[in-house]
Amino acid sequence: MTVNFSNYSLAQWFADQEQLRCGYCKNSSGSISYGMMTEQLTVEDYKDLIDRGWRRSGKYCYKPTMNKTCCPQYTIRCNALDFSLNKSHKKIIKKFNKFLNDGIYNKNDSLNQQDETEEIGMTELQGFNKPCSINVSQLIQENNIASETAVQIGASEKEPDKYFPTEDDRMSPAGQSKSDTKEDMGNTSEIIKLEKSFKLGSGADPNKPPCKKAKLLRLEKKREKMLQQDKNYEVTNSVSTQKSLTDFLNDISSTSQHKLKIELIMMTERHSSFSKSAKLYIKYQKLVHNDECNETDFCDFLVTTPLKPKPFPEGVEGPGYGSFHQQYWIDDKLIAVGVIDILPGAVSSVYFFYDPDYRSLTLGTYGSLRELQLVQDLCSKVPDLQYYYMGFYIHSCPKMRYKGRLKPSFLLCPETYIWQPIEKCLTKLDDNKYSRLTEDPNAPDCNLCSAEDTKRIKVMYNLKLYDVQTFTTLYKVDNDVFQTIASLIGKRAAYKIIFWIS
Repeated sequence: MTVNFSNYSLAQWFADQEQLRCGYCKNSSGSISYGMMTEQLTVEDYKDLIDRGWRRSGKYCYKPTMNKTCCPQYTIRCNALDFSLNKSHKKIIKKFNKFLNDGIYNKNDSLNQQDETEEIGMTELQGFNKPCSINVSQLIQENNIASETAVQIGASEKEPDKYFPTEDDRMSPAGQSKSDTKEDMGNTSEIIKLEKSFKLGSGADPNKPPCKKAKLLRLEKKREKMLQQDKNYEVTNSVSTQKSLTDFLNDISSTSQHKLKIELIMMTERHSSFSKSAKLYIKYQKLVHNDECNETDFCDFLVTTPLKPKPFPEGVEGPGYGSFHQQYWIDDKLIAVGVIDILPGAVSSVYFFYDPDYRSLTLGTYGSLRELQLVQDLCSKVPDLQYYYMGFYIHSCPKMRYKGRLKPSFLLCPETYIWQPIEKCLTKLDDNKYSRLTEDPNAPDCNLCSAEDTKRIKVMYNLKLYDVQTFTTLYKVDNDVFQTIASLIGKRAAYKIIFWIS
């Protein structure tokens, strides 16, 4: 039986926990994490991993050991569809647009935001240069493996997703599900959508209209109330006078002094802008972080990616899924780059760097707002793509606070992996830097691997594929390391990632 390894995620696990110098509190060996080198990852598998508290740095994926590391790092995301601008965000956008429109720029002006947003450029873990022994080209060429082991991979692939919670299932009751956020909208388009979904029951009287759903009745009642109160409610559409994020960002004169161009590209060493991007990164690292680096570091950290590109669903135009650089050009000069991963359901921010000469424009926050706008644009084409992942939130690090001000934001509970509104977490984190964020003490980890799930983890050894049960029996290998892997990556990923044993 032939197995096409190009369709699978391949990872080399590092059994020992890393203990490194912390980039936040400067503890010489306080940053503790598990890691694996991922030679290739499907976008679905990486989404499962970041929903388990993982994050990538180049091809290296790591998960902080939350109850041991000096500065616990909580995965944070924002619901882009419900995002609301605050005064500070509006001020930053207006300042940037004024620079474009009038050409006015004061290098000494700071808005008191500069220090908070510079964290965006901090390397959270320098593990991207670890050696990896996985030879993918060899795997693809020598993909005829023993039939008894080939059957193992097919057996473990039997519809795993149906046993796993969906995105909505994993949301805490305290969080905001997709249905909750639209429950009370007084929008006629929502009413029309509901009316189209009605079907007559088999026992209904065909001479009478079908019963209306409670949600529709609430919407109609609200519409009638608004009409009675003479609030100029439009039956065809509810018109909002509040300016959207896109309205603010696009408030640029057609006769502006400077021209802004934003390009979304898949960066490679052969791309025409590679050299300019690398030089900008090197300048940023040196002047902002006092970090000497070179073009190879840039390539290993921000160009090389394990993610396998994948097009959007059939018929949907757009960049598709994968790793991208969002470049910001002003008058043909590259001033900033946001490195992002577009994943099923989300855009994940990897890194952001900019020209320090434009530091006072608060480009870190401006870039976050542009990436939120990108999520909103993509969601109009792919409806479930609605979250913006901002990496990690460290409560004890003041430079992280700006992330929590992108509302509504949610933190991932490190024990149940259920998303919690950040407002409900702050008191807990004030008291303890590590905390279970889910309030229900009995809430389980629904994606936890059982002993049977662990046995099905796939292992590649000497170019032969085994499940863990077969591998540990044949080679008398301790099962503890696989139990650790299972607990850290969760059931969903455990079914789909092949671990390389050298």
